[in-house]
Amino acid sequence: MAELVLRNKNILKKLDWIKSEVLKSKLFEDRDLFNTYMVYHDSGKEAKTNPEQFLSENWLFKKMSDPNHKGHPKEYASFPVSEMEKRDERVRNVNHYVRNAFPRELGAEDNAVFLWYPPGGFVGWHTNQNNPGYQFIFSWSEKGDGYFQYYDKKENKIIKLPDKPGWQVRHFHFGATEEEHCWHSAYTNVNRITVCALFRYWDKPHFKDQVKQLRDELIDEIESE
Repeated sequence: MAELVLRNKNILKKLDWIKSEVLKSKLFEDRDLFNTYMVYHDSGKEAKTNPEQFLSENWLFKKMSDPNHKGHPKEYASFPVSEMEKRDERVRNVNHYVRNAFPRELGAEDNAVFLWYPPGGFVGWHTNQNNPGYQFIFSWSEKGDGYFQYYDKKENKIIKLPDKPGWQVRHFHFGATEEEHCWHSAYTNVNRITVCALFRYWDKPHFKDQVKQLRDELIDEIESE
């Protein structure tokens, strides 16, 4: 688990284009449309009045003791850009690019997430055990008023990583077994865009070493000018 320094101007240029295209969506302008299609999954009214309860230590331990947890989040408030595309064709090109070309340009297997979090947006505690691998989380924050957090098993505590204005990159391994689970969540008080690139090997274990090498090459590329 690490925060990376984004020095690569080519990657930053691509990320800035992604951000600018998402921000063109009419959902930013039409609040009625926004409120109609905002996705509140398994959290309902509480997501609007007290969203950070789903990011608390108590909620984490509740989730950790749930034998039915499969890896994906059950509580969140966000806009998948794929859903935005259904209502606004202006994001079609950027959604197609992020879902297909962008991860391949980074050497990754898939795009795992492409989301816009509006102010008050969040994703509750989850592990991603349903789609394990090495994941790079590229997040843009409008003003830096937000955070990503994860549970450190060795230290037995929650580590909170504050957002900063602009782009930041975080790298994590999300494993399939209980020993490898990485519980994490995120919250923002401002507009936030998240793009995730996934290096996976669960469906091709004989390529595990090659996948790790590709991951390491991307780490070097991100931090190289």
